[in-house]
Amino acid sequence: MTEERSGKKKTQVSFTIRDEKETRHHSGVSSIVYDPGLDRVHSAGRDGIIRTWSVAKGQIRFCHTMEHHTDWVNGIILTSHGKNIMSGSNDCTVKLWNAQKGFVMSTLRTHKDYVRALAYSKEKETVASAGFDRSIYLWDVQTLTALTATKNTVTSKFKE
Repeated sequence: MTEERSGKKKTQVSFTIRDEKETRHHSGVSSIVYDPGLDRVHSAGRDGIIRTWSVAKGQIRFCHTMEHHTDWVNGIILTSHGKNIMSGSNDCTVKLWNAQKGFVMSTLRTHKDYVRALAYSKEKETVASAGFDRSIYLWDVQTLTALTATKNTVTSKFKE
C-alpha cells in the first residue's frame, strides 16, 4: 500500500515469518496422492507448497515440504513407480520433483496460463498437462520432452 502525504511517499510492506518446519497448509488443499510403496501421503495446496507425510503403521509423521512454485499448486501425480512427483500450478509451470528427498529436478514452462490438471499413463510413462490456455501437452517422463506440437490446443463448440 502506498500513500502520499505532504509530498512524501509512504510504503507499507508486510510479510509472514514462518516456522522452519511447518506441517500444515496455510490455505486449502487442492490435491492429494498416496504412495503405497513408501506408505506416504503427498498433498498440494493453495499456499504453493507440496507436503509429504509418512503414514506407516498408522502413525502420521511429517517428512518434508517441496517449495518451488510461486502460486497455487492445483494438481500432483506420482510417476516412475513413486520416485517422482509432477505438479501443475497457477504459476503456469509443470515441475518434476524427487518425491523421496523433496527437491525440484526440472521446470517445464510451456503453458501460458494456469496449469489446472495432470494425468499419468503408467504403461507409457507419459504425463498430460492441461491448463486455462486451452492447451494439452504430453510429456515423456523419462526425458521430459514434449510429445505434442507446441501449437496443440483444445477447443470445443457447443450448439444449443
